[in-house]
Amino acid sequence: MDIFSFTVHFTDEESCRLHYKAQRDKEGVTCNRCGGTSHYWLKNKWAYQCKSCEARQTLRSGTIMENSNLSFLI
Repeated sequence: MDIFSFTVHFTDEESCRLHYKAQRDKEGVTCNRCGGTSHYWLKNKWAYQCKSCEARQTLRSGTIMENSNLSFLI
């Protein structure tokens, strides 16, 4: 998907975040701290929380946007 079709496909920030979440759910989330694969979804934080060690991992974790404050709709 190129940048032009990306901006046409996602009209707002939330729809873009939901797409990122669906992709992460499909691939599976692994805890960076303990390696656990069971997580809770914290909707108000837009993050996963590990059931074993309670470490949090955002949708940006492990991506090129990890330490960025940019919108998902760049």
